[in-house]
Amino acid sequence: RGPSPTLQELEVTVMEARMCNNSRFWKGGIGPAVRCPSGHGGGPCPHGPVSPPSPQGDSGCPLVCGKRPAVAGVMSFSSRNATDPFKPPVATSTVKYKKWIQKTLR
Repeated sequence: RGPSPTLQELEVTVMEARMCNNSRFWKGGIGPAVRCPSGHGGGPCPHGPVSPPSPQGDSGCPLVCGKRPAVAGVMSFSSRNATDPFKPPVATSTVKYKKWIQKTLR
């Protein structure tokens, strides 16, 4: 299936980086500046299948959080098996890069 012409969103729970990196999940294979969204349904981007999240194609999409929505991360990678509950997708936290982002946007 090709890209969707409609922006899609998915409400997810974000687990702590320490939990995402433990022996049940990514087993120490990811850095501390990550967010691991977990949930069911479509990916957060305007492409890919609706369910389950696509293991490819969501990279670069925003992870948005809060009552006043703000970008908290950028989708980085996921397991080849999108249905694997022990390999949640991984987003790089934007907090560490906030000053660089603001400077670059000026």
